[in-house]
Amino acid sequence: MYGDFESGQTVQTGQEYDYSYVLRQFYVNLEELHKSANSPSMRKIANDIHRSKTIVGDLFSGRSIPPDPAVRDIIVYLGGDWSEWGQRVCEARRARARIRAEERSPRPARPWLQHLVIASVSAAIAAGVSQLLNAALTPKTVTQAPNPAQMPVAGRLHCAIVIVDSAPVYHLPDPQAGILREKTRQQLITYDEKHSDKRTKGILFRAVRTPSNQPQYHWMMIEHLKEIECTS
Repeated sequence: MYGDFESGQTVQTGQEYDYSYVLRQFYVNLEELHKSANSPSMRKIANDIHRSKTIVGDLFSGRSIPPDPAVRDIIVYLGGDWSEWGQRVCEARRARARIRAEERSPRPARPWLQHLVIASVSAAIAAGVSQLLNAALTPKTVTQAPNPAQMPVAGRLHCAIVIVDSAPVYHLPDPQAGILREKTRQQLITYDEKHSDKRTKGILFRAVRTPSNQPQYHWMMIEHLKEIECTS
C-alpha cells in the first residue's frame, strides 16, 4: 500500500469530504509506484504499452485522468495491482470532477456589478441590432465554402467508427512508430483506396484520412475499427 490513502476510505475535514486530499494522495501514490519501477520515462512507458505519450504525460502531470483502459495499462506496466488501483483511480476521478465543479460555481454577484452587467448587455444588444440592420440593407456576394464530402479522393470513400475506448493513430503502419493522436469510441474515421492495408509484426493497419478537408494519410489498427455506412 502506498501512502496512507486506502481505496474507499472516507477522508473528511469537519463534516465535508476532502476531495483535495484524495486527489493529492492519489498522485503521491502514483509517484511512489513510478519510482518503485525505476522511474521509466514517459516515452518508454508510452512505447511499451502502445499508448500515446500525451496520455501518459497527462496522467503523471495531473492534467487529466485518462480512460480506465489506458490508466490500467500504465499501472500494470509499473507493477501495480489493478484490483487495488481501480478503486483508487475511480475515487481520484470523482474528486477531480468535484473540485472542478466547485471551481466553476458562480460566486454571489454584487448589486452594483449586476447593474453594470445589465447595462453592458443592453448596449451590446443595441449595437448588434444596428449591425444586423446595416448588414440586411447592404448587398453582399456570398462565397460558399467547399463541402469536404465533395472533395476528390483516391477511389471510393469508406467510413468506420472506433470500437474501443482509445485507439492510437500512427505516423507509419508499425506499432512501434510515433503516435499522432488518440481516437475515442464511436469517433468517425474515413478512408479510401489510395493505400492498401499493411501488416506489420502480425498487426494489420489501414491508411486513414486525417484531416478530411485536406487529405493526408496516417495509420490505424484495423482491429480497432468497424466499417459503417457513410452518411452526408
